Amino acid sequence: MRTSSFLSFILLPAALMAQASAPSLGDRVKAERPAIEQLMGELKYAEAMKRSEALLVTNKPAFDKTSNQTLVQSCAIYLDLAEAHRLATETTDAAGAWEKALDYAKTAKALATECYAGVKEPFTQAVAYYTQSGIRAKQVLEENDARIKELKAKTNLDPGERQELDLALGVEKEVVDSAKWVTFFQTYLDVTKRENEAYDPLVKVMESKLKSEADQVADYKAGKGEKTKWVDAVISSPAYLEAQGDRGGKTRWLLRLVTLDPDNKKVQHQLDILNGKATAPKPVKKGKKA
Repeated sequence: MRTSSFLSFILLPAALMAQASAPSLGDRVKAERPAIEQLMGELKYAEAMKRSEALLVTNKPAFDKTSNQTLVQSCAIYLDLAEAHRLATETTDAAGAWEKALDYAKTAKALATECYAGVKEPFTQAVAYYTQSGIRAKQVLEENDARIKELKAKTNLDPGERQELDLALGVEKEVVDSAKWVTFFQTYLDVTKRENEAYDPLVKVMESKLKSEADQVADYKAGKGEKTKWVDAVISSPAYLEAQGDRGGKTRWLLRLVTLDPDNKKVQHQLDILNGKATAPKPVKKGKKA
């Protein structure tokens, strides 16, 4: 289960969850992921990309800081949006649209960052408040321990004693409730912080891939830094394709070349061969030596 789902279904109060009737974006991503992953497994990367991009929303709602409840609601929505962009990053990367993938990764990171930044200060204050509340309540109980035990041991209490015991029971409840809220707010802080940091590697991977490619294009002196000439050079050398490993790796590499040079017929022909739509040329036999 993704972090956003964890926050939505474990941390949200029951009353808040009862308000949610329509499926959330997180529900939709969770429902769509198996089909998208199946398309990825079948190397239908373009179809997977299209399906994942259909989950993205054009306008994100404003992050509502009105109350703890609206903070939780906004954070859950933002983390669902981030997860949708993570899925879009994975599919666009596979489909060769690396620039898009980097944009989606950065958007996911920004959403997770805004979520954590939104709850960091108020929830840290809440943790401190409930921690102190619990400490004070425990002190009251410790100071009145003997009297509380005496009242609890009595079978019949006069009105004054009943009121006194009810106050003590209220303090006991405060200890339990304070511990619960400390756990709630601290867990939320820990999870949102971890989710925020989790997108850094995604961004760095895409930045690294694009930089490495740009360096290769720039270093190809015969092409004078032109992408199309570099594409034609690497596709003309079978060693580059073989270096991509299995069929999935080769497909991803060829789709990236298509993105760089959509009109290159050599790239499309290699894709056709890989997909069984064309046959590879038979190797030329060398003549016998005299």
